[in-house]
Parts: sequence; structure tokens; C-alpha cells
Amino acid sequence: MIYLDNAATTPLDPEVFEAMKPYMLNDFGNPSSTPSHGRKTRAALESARQQIASMLNAEPGEIVFTSGGTEADNALLRGAIQVHGVQ
Repeated sequence: MIYLDNAATTPLDPEVFEAMKPYMLNDFGNPSSTPSHGRKTRAALESARQQIASMLNAEPGEIVFTSGGTEADNALLRGAIQVHGVQ
């Protein structure tokens, strides 16, 4: 099969799938909640944030996860407007 719409979505890398699998099947707690499932998920999320920040030579607080491209685009535009004072 040839897939030509990678701008819309791309296949999930098998290694990424394996890393995410426990949180999709068993440990799917809300990372903003206080029960143990949420705390475990939050710890994994913060670990991923730290790993990405380290790879990018950034601070973990600079790493923002979004649910998709539109949300990411909006965050980028809002940030640019805030930094550059464009109205």
C-alpha cells in the first residue's frame, strides 16, 4: 500500500507503540487526577517530557504536548503573538 497523506497523519512507529501500550491498555488514568492510575500516568508523562527536553537541549517546562496538529498550530500562533506583540 502507498499512503500519500502524511500531512494528515502518519503510521505510529512500532517502538513508540510498545512504549505507549501499557498506558493504552492498563494504566490509562487521567494524569491530572490524584488516584494511583493518574499518578502513574503523570509520572510517565513527566518522564517523557524530560527525555524530549534532554534531546532538544530544552527545559522540561518548555515541552508542551498537544492532542493534534490544529491545537499545536494554535499554541504556536498564540505564543508568537504573545512574544512579538502582534495584535
